[in-house]
Amino acid sequence: MADDPAPAGATSPDLVAARLLDGAFAGAPLSLFDFPLPEVEPEKDRLALLKLASDLLVKARLAKFDDEGRTTLVLTNAGRYWALHGGWLAYLKEEPLAMGGGGRGRNPEMEALRSEYMRLRLNTFWWSFGLSVAGFVLSIVSVIIAIFFGDRLLR
Repeated sequence: MADDPAPAGATSPDLVAARLLDGAFAGAPLSLFDFPLPEVEPEKDRLALLKLASDLLVKARLAKFDDEGRTTLVLTNAGRYWALHGGWLAYLKEEPLAMGGGGRGRNPEMEALRSEYMRLRLNTFWWSFGLSVAGFVLSIVSVIIAIFFGDRLLR
């Protein structure tokens, strides 16, 4: 119970995140210290719950922290969209896209294959680059030998 920021019977972080999203949409920037949450009595628990909910919004890229202390929330464009189209709970109900879409719903097996192929391409590039440099050095050595010893080699 000591690690749990919200005591039993308190508001869940998802509901607080929904209220934070609505509050930040109503008037930005939103200070976490000034946000009212009367159903959570101790100040320590209230701030821990607000911090957890704000971290959910930031992790989902619906909001960002506006200050170095990470206590002021400002909505991103995606946050404004979801505030207008149902809020945090509608965002949670949204089906992730099957392919593409900026990283949501990507197949981890395809990502592993993509990174493996990129590693192989980079290894091939460095081998071809090294052989090209070695060929260039050999051609320079060949030109130098032809300039200095060309007469002796032709006799």
